[in-house]
Amino acid sequence: LLFCDEPTSGLSATDAELCVKTLRTVAKRLGVLCFVVIHQPRNEVAQLFDSLVLLTSNPGRMAYNGPMVGAKHYFAERECAVPVNVNPTDHYLDVLTPGTRQDRSDEFVAAFAKAQKPGIDAQVSEALVSPNQTVEEMLQDYGEQVGKRPYAVGFCKQLATVLRRKVRLLLRNPMSLALPLVVPMLQGCITGFM
Repeated sequence: LLFCDEPTSGLSATDAELCVKTLRTVAKRLGVLCFVVIHQPRNEVAQLFDSLVLLTSNPGRMAYNGPMVGAKHYFAERECAVPVNVNPTDHYLDVLTPGTRQDRSDEFVAAFAKAQKPGIDAQVSEALVSPNQTVEEMLQDYGEQVGKRPYAVGFCKQLATVLRRKVRLLLRNPMSLALPLVVPMLQGCITGFM
């Protein structure tokens, strides 16, 4: 599992799209499930996601859980179609934010409880009944060596890797090492001669 809390915050729209494309590639290549919290993505970024979970605010209640491509149809079925030339994610947030002019959050929470929640509850019940492997068994099945240590990599190896990286960065840019040494010396000489 990979949890990303607002990985696109502070990024331009283009960089946000590149970030999400990279996360998608990593998730597909490594076979991991990636959870991303993202606020008001532009349409091109939103379309990169496979699934969408929409929550209302104050308190967070489930309003939609399903494929990203199915969200428009789901909203249209509830007579709340996305207007032309409007970013769908902005529309969803306007509709699901309590207290706004377009607030229909209670309707969508009720619709979720009626249409989607029973199916999710059935899947959870089925998964709880079926015999499952432990995490350790799953990792062993995939050929991973599961150690008895709390971390996959020991402290010394982590420290050596970080130090090696720092030395490499310093060697690539010698001014980052020279300036902090030379500037105080020059300031001391100038101040001393005054």
